[in-house]
Amino acid sequence: LSACFFVAISGYYMFGDDVDDQITLSLEKRAGDGNLAMDCLTWLMILTACSKFTLTMFPLALGFEEMLTSILPSDLAMELVDSAVKIVLIFLALAVAIWFPSFSFLCSLVGLICTVIVSVIFPALANLRLFGPSLSLFEKLLGWLLVVGGAFVAVVGTIATVDADM
Repeated sequence: LSACFFVAISGYYMFGDDVDDQITLSLEKRAGDGNLAMDCLTWLMILTACSKFTLTMFPLALGFEEMLTSILPSDLAMELVDSAVKIVLIFLALAVAIWFPSFSFLCSLVGLICTVIVSVIFPALANLRLFGPSLSLFEKLLGWLLVVGGAFVAVVGTIATVDADM
């Protein structure tokens, strides 16, 4: 925590209020074009992204491979499926990157949908399912109003998010 605080104070003293959303953009403005340190920093960021991608996809690929192990007849088939699973995951990630080039857009969309489902729709449906027979008519109507209203908010919020990004 103290290291993060030290870095934050150092960044503020270096750039003041002119800090961009990403510190690397501020560093690039300050360093200028053709700076070896900025080139190294850029390649280190690319390397970090590639390693994070690999570390993130490995457990997912392993899970798919474990599901398919029981139906594969030989080790050769397993090796082919292992490769195919990893290639398909890479192309799926590429498709997401192409269709959602703005990560903030993807995060806001997923956040909106998940938040509405977890905060509004799921609790109301769980209440209706668990206590439905013992609920009064008013409580049932209120529960269904929350479910329908939550679904409406999710749809309208999704449309608004997509329209704002386009």
